[in-house]
Amino acid sequence: MTRSPEISQTIFEDVKAVVVVTLDIEDQADDLGPETGLYGNLPELDSLTVVKLIVALQKRFGIEIEMEIVGDTFDTLGRLAAFVESKVRPERLREVEY
Repeated sequence: MTRSPEISQTIFEDVKAVVVVTLDIEDQADDLGPETGLYGNLPELDSLTVVKLIVALQKRFGIEIEMEIVGDTFDTLGRLAAFVESKVRPERLREVEY
């Protein structure tokens, strides 16, 4: 199933919002884009907040995420959003649209 750019953008914005709230970085929200580095680049994102972020993403999107996925998945905000999008069921995508 090919997803439209609007849905991908919606998921990106939702993932970004979860990251911003979880890391308490509302003052940086406007500067975050797909290429923004996460783990190792944002001091607010340490091993404890990765766990909090995974839990928040699971709740927001109704998905299961294994705790071992930190590697490349948390490299950039775009990669994290793409990962979440790959986990979201097609019927769930319709609920995410605004």
